[in-house]
Amino acid sequence: MESPKWKPTQEEQEVMEVVWMQIKGACEKLKEETNAQNQHIQKMLKEMVDRYYS
Repeated sequence: MESPKWKPTQEEQEVMEVVWMQIKGACEKLKEETNAQNQHIQKMLKEMVDRYYS
């Protein structure tokens, strides 16, 4: 059986947008201050998601 799709409320969408902008800014700062490339940042974010949300 398929689980119902989650539909965020307007408030939840706004929170997710704020969080995304913070993550994006942190990633850009990391790239500026280190030699990290996009693939390194993608791997780091994937590891964080796997650790905390799996």
